[in-house]
Amino acid sequence: MAGPITKAGKPKKDKKRKKRVSSSTNEGGNSKEKKRASGQDEVYQISSGDDDCSKGMKKWITEYHQSRPGLNVLQQRIDDFITAHEEKLEQERKEREAQLAEGGWTVVVHHKGRKKTTDAESGVTVGSVAQAAVEDRMAKKKHKELGDFYRFQKREAKRNELLMLQSKFEQDRKRIQQLRAARKFKPY
Repeated sequence: MAGPITKAGKPKKDKKRKKRVSSSTNEGGNSKEKKRASGQDEVYQISSGDDDCSKGMKKWITEYHQSRPGLNVLQQRIDDFITAHEEKLEQERKEREAQLAEGGWTVVVHHKGRKKTTDAESGVTVGSVAQAAVEDRMAKKKHKELGDFYRFQKREAKRNELLMLQSKFEQDRKRIQQLRAARKFKPY
């Protein structure tokens, strides 16, 4: 069949086709009206606020604008929240430390970062770094030069090191054999 059967016993497709055909014949008369309607500019007027804004779209718009504060107000609210939160965390930390101290525990606090000292003459905070640590860092930087950057260079270096170790081993073996032959070998 062509489609579901309607009450009259005709398929729905036929009904749709009839509607399309009838609407296409009516469009010829309606096209003039559409041209007239599109030629006119539709003007929407927005009320000055004197009207009642407690209904419909106007209510939604006013609620939207009231719920969105300006940037300054928003920044102030954020700053207040952050300071209140930090004060709360600080208070909780102090309470925990006090509770632990009451229980007979010694509270050990670890401060991250380097130690800082103040210069007695100027009162300026100066970072205290040991001279030995600075020299050690400089030596490490010099030592980090890229000698064997490529893979073949690393392979050659390993091969040369193995050959050198083998030759030293052979020399030591010959020396030990000579000492044994001379009976002067004392292992301990």
